[in-house]
Amino acid sequence: MIARRWIGVSVVLLGVSSLTGCASKERAFVSYSYVVEPSKGLPQGMNTLYIAPAKIGPTTDEKWSELSANILRSLVNESRSDFGTPIEISDRRDTQVTFDEADLQAAGMSDRRGGQPGKLLGADGAILSYVDVKITLTKGKQRTLSDLGLFGGGGHGYGAGGADIRTSEVETVTRNMTVQTSFKLVDTANNKVWEHYLPTTFTATDRTKASPIFGSSKTEAELTPSDKIIATLVEQGARQFVSRLMRCRIQVDENVSSSGNENCRQGVRLLRAEAWGSALDQFKLALAADPGDDRAAFGAGVALEAEGRPGEALRYYQQALQYSDRAQYREARERVKAYEGRVTG
Repeated sequence: MIARRWIGVSVVLLGVSSLTGCASKERAFVSYSYVVEPSKGLPQGMNTLYIAPAKIGPTTDEKWSELSANILRSLVNESRSDFGTPIEISDRRDTQVTFDEADLQAAGMSDRRGGQPGKLLGADGAILSYVDVKITLTKGKQRTLSDLGLFGGGGHGYGAGGADIRTSEVETVTRNMTVQTSFKLVDTANNKVWEHYLPTTFTATDRTKASPIFGSSKTEAELTPSDKIIATLVEQGARQFVSRLMRCRIQVDENVSSSGNENCRQGVRLLRAEAWGSALDQFKLALAADPGDDRAAFGAGVALEAEGRPGEALRYYQQALQYSDRAQYREARERVKAYEGRVTG
Protein backbone atom coordinates (compact mmCIF):
# COMPACT_ATOMS: atom_id res chain seq x y z
CA MET A 1 0.00 0.00 0.00
CA ILE A 2 2.77 2.42 0.94
CA ALA A 3 4.70 1.56 -2.19
CA ARG A 4 1.70 2.36 -4.43
CA ARG A 5 1.13 5.65 -2.61
CA TRP A 6 4.62 6.88 -3.56
CA ILE A 7 4.65 5.81 -7.18
CA GLY A 8 3.99 9.39 -8.35
CA VAL A 9 6.69 10.83 -6.11
CA SER A 10 9.18 8.25 -7.39
CA VAL A 11 8.47 9.31 -10.95
CA VAL A 12 9.10 12.93 -9.97
CA LEU A 13 12.43 12.08 -8.37
CA LEU A 14 13.42 10.11 -11.45
CA GLY A 15 12.67 13.17 -13.56
CA VAL A 16 14.78 15.36 -11.27
CA SER A 17 17.58 12.82 -11.48
CA SER A 18 17.50 13.04 -15.27
CA LEU A 19 17.77 16.81 -15.05
CA THR A 20 20.80 16.74 -12.79
CA GLY A 21 22.48 13.90 -14.63
CA CYS A 22 23.30 10.61 -12.94
CA ALA A 23 26.37 9.52 -14.87
CA SER A 24 29.29 9.28 -12.49
CA LYS A 25 32.37 11.07 -13.83
CA GLU A 26 35.84 11.54 -12.42
CA ARG A 27 37.72 14.82 -12.70
CA ALA A 28 41.36 15.73 -12.18
CA PHE A 29 43.34 18.94 -12.30
CA VAL A 30 46.72 17.91 -13.71
CA SER A 31 49.86 20.03 -13.53
CA TYR A 32 53.26 19.10 -14.98
CA SER A 33 56.24 20.64 -16.76
CA TYR A 34 59.11 19.74 -19.06
CA VAL A 35 62.13 21.49 -20.57
CA VAL A 36 62.55 22.22 -24.29
CA GLU A 37 65.64 23.20 -26.22
CA PRO A 38 65.51 26.21 -28.60
CA SER A 39 64.68 25.50 -32.22
CA LYS A 40 66.75 28.43 -33.54
CA GLY A 41 68.55 30.14 -30.68
CA LEU A 42 69.80 33.71 -30.43
CA PRO A 43 72.10 35.36 -32.99
CA GLN A 44 75.79 35.19 -32.15
CA GLY A 45 76.83 38.13 -30.02
CA MET A 46 73.27 39.06 -28.97
CA ASN A 47 73.54 39.36 -25.20
CA THR A 48 71.15 42.19 -24.39
CA LEU A 49 67.48 42.56 -25.27
CA TYR A 50 65.02 45.41 -25.15
CA ILE A 51 61.41 44.28 -24.81
CA ALA A 52 59.05 46.91 -26.19
CA PRO A 53 55.45 47.39 -25.01
CA ALA A 54 53.16 45.34 -27.24
CA LYS A 55 51.05 46.88 -29.96
CA ILE A 56 47.40 46.05 -29.37
CA GLY A 57 44.32 45.40 -31.48
CA PRO A 58 41.39 47.83 -31.75
CA THR A 59 39.24 45.96 -29.20
CA THR A 60 42.05 45.20 -26.76
CA ASP A 61 42.40 46.94 -23.41
CA GLU A 62 45.48 49.20 -23.36
CA LYS A 63 46.81 47.60 -20.20
CA TRP A 64 47.77 44.51 -22.22
CA SER A 65 50.47 46.52 -23.98
CA GLU A 66 52.64 46.60 -20.85
CA LEU A 67 51.33 43.40 -19.30
CA SER A 68 52.32 41.39 -22.38
CA ALA A 69 55.80 42.90 -22.27
CA ASN A 70 56.02 41.95 -18.59
CA ILE A 71 55.18 38.34 -19.46
CA LEU A 72 58.01 38.28 -22.02
CA ARG A 73 60.46 39.81 -19.53
CA SER A 74 59.53 37.20 -16.97
CA LEU A 75 60.09 34.33 -19.43
CA VAL A 76 63.50 35.65 -20.56
CA ASN A 77 64.60 36.16 -16.96
CA GLU A 78 63.36 32.66 -16.12
CA SER A 79 65.55 31.16 -18.84
CA ARG A 80 68.54 33.15 -17.58
CA SER A 81 68.07 32.18 -13.91
CA ASP A 82 67.04 28.54 -14.43
CA PHE A 83 69.29 27.54 -17.32
CA GLY A 84 72.10 30.12 -17.37
CA THR A 85 71.11 31.64 -20.70
CA PRO A 86 73.63 34.49 -21.27
CA ILE A 87 71.11 37.28 -21.80
CA GLU A 88 70.35 40.60 -20.10
CA ILE A 89 67.30 42.83 -20.42
CA SER A 90 67.75 46.55 -20.98
CA ASP A 91 64.86 47.80 -18.88
CA ARG A 92 63.71 51.23 -20.06
CA ARG A 93 60.41 51.53 -18.25
CA ASP A 94 61.66 53.87 -15.52
CA THR A 95 64.35 55.78 -17.40
CA GLN A 96 62.58 59.13 -17.05
CA VAL A 97 63.55 59.26 -13.37
CA THR A 98 67.24 58.84 -14.30
CA PHE A 99 67.04 61.47 -17.04
CA ASP A 100 65.30 63.96 -14.75
CA GLU A 101 67.95 63.51 -12.06
CA ALA A 102 70.75 64.04 -14.61
CA ASP A 103 69.05 67.21 -15.89
CA LEU A 104 68.75 68.60 -12.37
CA GLN A 105 72.40 67.91 -11.69
CA ALA A 106 73.49 69.52 -14.99
CA ALA A 107 71.44 72.61 -14.19
CA GLY A 108 73.07 72.92 -10.78
CA MET A 109 69.77 72.25 -9.04
CA SER A 110 70.97 69.08 -7.33
CA ASP A 111 73.49 68.87 -4.50
CA ARG A 112 74.87 65.65 -5.91
CA ARG A 113 78.57 66.03 -6.78
CA GLY A 114 80.91 63.86 -8.82
CA GLY A 115 80.24 60.56 -10.50
CA GLN A 116 78.68 59.91 -13.89
CA PRO A 117 75.04 60.23 -14.87
CA GLY A 118 73.10 56.99 -15.28
CA LYS A 119 73.38 55.24 -18.62
CA LEU A 120 71.09 52.79 -20.37
CA LEU A 121 72.28 49.30 -21.13
CA GLY A 122 72.57 49.12 -24.91
CA ALA A 123 70.39 46.52 -26.61
CA ASP A 124 71.67 44.09 -29.24
CA GLY A 125 68.14 43.03 -30.10
CA ALA A 126 64.54 44.08 -29.57
CA ILE A 127 61.47 41.94 -29.02
CA LEU A 128 58.34 43.41 -30.60
CA SER A 129 54.88 41.93 -30.10
CA TYR A 130 51.23 42.34 -30.99
CA VAL A 131 48.17 41.28 -28.99
CA ASP A 132 44.58 41.25 -30.23
CA VAL A 133 41.79 40.23 -27.85
CA LYS A 134 38.16 39.74 -28.86
CA ILE A 135 35.37 38.90 -26.43
CA THR A 136 31.78 38.08 -27.36
CA LEU A 137 28.91 37.45 -24.95
CA THR A 138 25.79 35.47 -25.82
CA LYS A 139 22.76 35.18 -23.57
CA GLY A 140 20.82 31.95 -23.51
CA LYS A 141 18.06 30.16 -21.65
CA GLN A 142 18.07 27.11 -19.42
CA ARG A 143 15.07 25.31 -17.99
CA THR A 144 15.05 24.63 -14.26
CA LEU A 145 12.65 22.99 -11.85
CA SER A 146 10.76 25.85 -10.20
CA ASP A 147 8.08 24.11 -8.14
CA LEU A 148 7.26 20.63 -6.98
CA GLY A 149 3.80 19.98 -5.57
CA LEU A 150 2.73 16.66 -4.11
CA PHE A 151 -0.86 15.53 -3.86
CA GLY A 152 -2.54 12.49 -2.35
CA GLY A 153 -5.74 10.53 -2.90
CA GLY A 154 -7.45 7.31 -1.99
CA GLY A 155 -9.76 4.67 -3.25
CA HIS A 156 -10.53 0.95 -3.18
CA GLY A 157 -8.83 0.59 0.19
CA TYR A 158 -5.42 2.00 -0.69
CA GLY A 159 -3.88 5.41 -1.08
CA ALA A 160 -2.52 6.96 -4.21
CA GLY A 161 -0.25 9.92 -4.71
CA GLY A 162 1.21 12.05 -7.42
CA ALA A 163 3.12 15.22 -8.11
CA ASP A 164 2.89 18.35 -10.18
CA ILE A 165 6.22 19.50 -11.70
CA ARG A 166 6.58 23.08 -12.86
CA THR A 167 9.64 24.46 -14.62
CA SER A 168 10.76 27.90 -15.69
CA GLU A 169 13.46 29.44 -17.89
CA VAL A 170 16.43 31.28 -16.43
CA GLU A 171 19.15 33.25 -18.24
CA THR A 172 22.66 31.95 -18.86
CA VAL A 173 25.71 33.63 -20.40
CA THR A 174 28.26 32.14 -22.80
CA ARG A 175 31.53 34.02 -23.31
CA ASN A 176 33.88 33.35 -26.22
CA MET A 177 37.38 34.79 -26.10
CA THR A 178 40.03 34.75 -28.82
CA VAL A 179 43.59 35.91 -28.35
CA GLN A 180 45.90 36.39 -31.34
CA THR A 181 49.55 37.15 -30.69
CA SER A 182 52.64 37.66 -32.81
CA PHE A 183 56.27 38.15 -31.83
CA LYS A 184 59.45 39.36 -33.52
CA LEU A 185 63.11 39.45 -32.54
CA VAL A 186 64.86 42.26 -34.43
CA ASP A 187 68.65 42.61 -34.63
CA THR A 188 69.22 46.29 -33.75
CA ALA A 189 72.57 46.33 -35.55
CA ASN A 190 70.98 45.89 -38.98
CA ASN A 191 67.20 46.05 -38.29
CA LYS A 192 66.76 42.54 -39.68
CA VAL A 193 64.10 40.25 -38.27
CA TRP A 194 65.85 37.24 -36.76
CA GLU A 195 62.67 35.40 -35.77
CA HIS A 196 59.00 36.10 -36.49
CA TYR A 197 56.49 33.80 -34.82
CA LEU A 198 52.70 33.73 -35.06
CA PRO A 199 51.18 31.19 -32.66
CA THR A 200 47.82 29.66 -33.44
CA THR A 201 44.91 31.82 -32.35
CA PHE A 202 44.03 30.78 -28.81
CA THR A 203 40.39 30.44 -27.86
CA ALA A 204 38.52 29.95 -24.61
CA THR A 205 34.81 29.42 -24.03
CA ASP A 206 33.11 29.42 -20.67
CA ARG A 207 29.47 29.64 -19.66
CA THR A 208 27.33 30.04 -16.63
CA LYS A 209 25.11 27.12 -15.66
CA ALA A 210 22.14 27.38 -13.38
CA SER A 211 21.16 24.55 -11.09
CA PRO A 212 18.54 22.32 -12.76
CA ILE A 213 16.62 22.38 -9.47
CA PHE A 214 15.34 25.80 -8.35
CA GLY A 215 18.06 27.52 -10.35
CA SER A 216 18.33 31.26 -10.91
CA SER A 217 19.64 33.46 -13.71
CA LYS A 218 23.42 33.86 -13.97
CA THR A 219 25.49 36.84 -15.13
CA GLU A 220 28.98 37.38 -16.57
CA ALA A 221 30.21 38.34 -13.09
CA GLU A 222 29.97 34.66 -12.12
CA LEU A 223 32.44 33.57 -14.81
CA THR A 224 36.20 33.30 -14.35
CA PRO A 225 37.67 36.86 -14.59
CA SER A 226 38.52 37.56 -18.23
CA ASP A 227 41.95 39.02 -17.34
CA LYS A 228 43.00 35.69 -15.85
CA ILE A 229 42.07 33.84 -19.03
CA ILE A 230 43.70 36.42 -21.32
CA ALA A 231 46.93 36.33 -19.30
CA THR A 232 47.03 32.53 -19.60
CA LEU A 233 46.51 32.63 -23.36
CA VAL A 234 49.06 35.43 -23.95
CA GLU A 235 51.58 33.55 -21.81
CA GLN A 236 51.12 30.41 -23.91
CA GLY A 237 52.00 32.26 -27.11
CA ALA A 238 54.88 34.16 -25.51
CA ARG A 239 56.37 30.98 -24.06
CA GLN A 240 56.24 29.26 -27.45
CA PHE A 241 58.12 32.21 -28.96
CA VAL A 242 60.77 32.44 -26.23
CA SER A 243 61.34 28.68 -26.40
CA ARG A 244 62.45 29.10 -30.02
CA LEU A 245 65.25 31.40 -28.87
CA MET A 246 66.45 29.94 -25.58
CA ARG A 247 66.03 26.99 -23.28
CA CYS A 248 62.63 27.15 -21.63
CA ARG A 249 60.42 25.29 -19.16
CA ILE A 250 56.91 24.48 -20.36
CA GLN A 251 54.24 24.48 -17.68
CA VAL A 252 50.99 22.66 -18.45
CA ASP A 253 47.77 22.77 -16.45
CA GLU A 254 44.88 20.64 -17.67
CA ASN A 255 41.42 19.79 -16.37
CA VAL A 256 40.61 16.21 -17.33
CA SER A 257 37.21 14.57 -16.92
CA SER A 258 36.25 10.99 -17.65
CA SER A 259 33.60 9.44 -19.81
CA GLY A 260 31.21 6.90 -18.33
CA ASN A 261 33.64 4.06 -19.04
CA GLU A 262 35.05 2.54 -15.84
CA ASN A 263 38.57 2.24 -17.26
CA CYS A 264 38.44 5.89 -18.26
CA ARG A 265 37.28 6.83 -14.77
CA GLN A 266 40.12 4.82 -13.26
CA GLY A 267 42.56 6.51 -15.62
CA VAL A 268 41.49 9.94 -14.38
CA ARG A 269 41.89 8.79 -10.77
CA LEU A 270 45.43 7.69 -11.58
CA LEU A 271 46.16 11.05 -13.22
CA ARG A 272 45.27 12.68 -9.91
CA ALA A 273 47.90 10.46 -8.29
CA GLU A 274 50.43 11.39 -11.05
CA ALA A 275 50.72 7.69 -11.95
CA TRP A 276 51.11 8.54 -15.62
CA GLY A 277 51.99 5.07 -16.95
CA SER A 278 49.19 3.28 -15.11
CA ALA A 279 46.72 5.97 -16.19
CA LEU A 280 47.76 5.46 -19.81
CA ASP A 281 47.10 1.71 -19.54
CA GLN A 282 43.55 2.39 -18.31
CA PHE A 283 42.82 4.90 -21.08
CA LYS A 284 44.04 2.40 -23.67
CA LEU A 285 41.61 -0.20 -22.29
CA ALA A 286 38.77 2.34 -22.56
CA LEU A 287 39.74 3.10 -26.17
CA ALA A 288 39.89 -0.60 -27.00
CA ALA A 289 36.24 -0.80 -25.97
CA ASP A 290 35.30 2.43 -27.75
CA PRO A 291 37.80 4.16 -30.10
CA GLY A 292 35.43 7.14 -30.18
CA ASP A 293 35.83 7.87 -26.46
CA ASP A 294 37.33 11.34 -26.88
CA ARG A 295 37.80 11.82 -23.13
CA ALA A 296 39.85 8.63 -22.88
CA ALA A 297 41.93 9.70 -25.90
CA PHE A 298 42.57 13.10 -24.36
CA GLY A 299 43.49 11.51 -21.02
CA ALA A 300 45.98 9.24 -22.80
CA GLY A 301 47.53 12.29 -24.45
CA VAL A 302 47.86 14.07 -21.11
CA ALA A 303 49.51 11.02 -19.52
CA LEU A 304 52.03 10.78 -22.36
CA GLU A 305 52.79 14.51 -22.40
CA ALA A 306 53.33 14.46 -18.63
CA GLU A 307 55.89 11.70 -19.17
CA GLY A 308 57.75 13.92 -21.65
CA ARG A 309 56.53 12.07 -24.76
CA PRO A 310 54.74 14.80 -26.76
CA GLY A 311 55.19 13.04 -30.09
CA GLU A 312 53.09 10.09 -28.88
CA ALA A 313 50.68 12.43 -27.07
CA LEU A 314 49.98 14.20 -30.36
CA ARG A 315 48.47 11.04 -31.85
CA TYR A 316 45.94 10.77 -29.01
CA TYR A 317 45.07 14.47 -29.08
CA GLN A 318 44.34 14.12 -32.78
CA GLN A 319 42.20 11.05 -32.07
CA ALA A 320 40.21 13.01 -29.48
CA LEU A 321 39.63 15.77 -32.03
CA GLN A 322 38.22 13.29 -34.55
CA TYR A 323 35.22 12.82 -32.26
CA SER A 324 34.92 16.17 -30.46
CA ASP A 325 36.16 19.56 -31.62
CA ARG A 326 36.86 20.94 -28.15
CA ALA A 327 39.07 24.03 -27.83
CA GLN A 328 40.95 22.25 -25.04
CA TYR A 329 41.89 19.43 -27.42
CA ARG A 330 42.97 21.85 -30.16
CA GLU A 331 45.20 23.82 -27.81
CA ALA A 332 46.83 20.64 -26.52
CA ARG A 333 47.49 19.49 -30.08
CA GLU A 334 49.05 22.81 -31.09
CA ARG A 335 51.14 22.90 -27.90
CA VAL A 336 52.80 19.54 -28.49
CA LYS A 337 53.28 20.32 -32.19
CA ALA A 338 55.16 23.46 -31.15
CA TYR A 339 57.52 21.53 -28.85
CA GLU A 340 57.73 18.12 -30.54
CA GLY A 341 61.32 16.91 -30.95
CA ARG A 342 62.76 19.45 -28.49
CA VAL A 343 61.84 17.97 -25.11
CA THR A 344 64.86 17.15 -22.96
CA GLY A 345 63.43 16.54 -19.50
